[in-house]
Amino acid sequence: MLNRSYKQWHKPNKSGTKSEGGTSLTHQGYMKNLKNPDKYVGDLQDIIYRSGWELAFAKWCDASKSVLKWSSEPTRIFYYNRIAKLDECKKLGLDPNNPKNWAVKNYHVDFWIQIKREDDIIEKWFIEIKPKDKLKKPIPPKPNSSLKEQRRFNNLAKEYLINEAKFAAMNEFAKRNGAKFYIFHEDIMMKLGILGGRFDYDNEKNKYQK
Repeated sequence: MLNRSYKQWHKPNKSGTKSEGGTSLTHQGYMKNLKNPDKYVGDLQDIIYRSGWELAFAKWCDASKSVLKWSSEPTRIFYYNRIAKLDECKKLGLDPNNPKNWAVKNYHVDFWIQIKREDDIIEKWFIEIKPKDKLKKPIPPKPNSSLKEQRRFNNLAKEYLINEAKFAAMNEFAKRNGAKFYIFHEDIMMKLGILGGRFDYDNEKNKYQK
């Protein structure tokens, strides 16, 4: 399950990545000084986070008594990206809706955890950290909208379709491997106390309830 080659070639961006608005920087790096290093599956030198939310989640995995084992960017799966070859299909007169003409791409899910639920059932989860607004289908702009708005919609639509394909492939992969796939957005992480500073890392008062 370990994903070492990907981590070696896709190191965190130390300088950060500009957001769509061009103002904020994505918080990236390597997590260090684990409280419970024996829980981590993989190389302790390669615990990568690519956002502040991912770092908060990693800290929760390390500290939470409910999480028995965990790993960051643990595996690679393949999915079909029909967007990648859309222009090529148009040029060659190929059907863009035929999966045979879609590009095969790699998807690296954010986390894997082995968790003990409150009813003592142990499960394996694959977790993707994603803002809630990225999970909503974008609304097309009005016909008289500006070119900037139309381009923004096109970019959001492409991102949505790619994520949709990734998540469908990941869900099937998880099922085949006796696991579950969940997408954690800000509401779920607030409920857990991962965001907002409400999680008690010593007593673990807040737990995720099914």
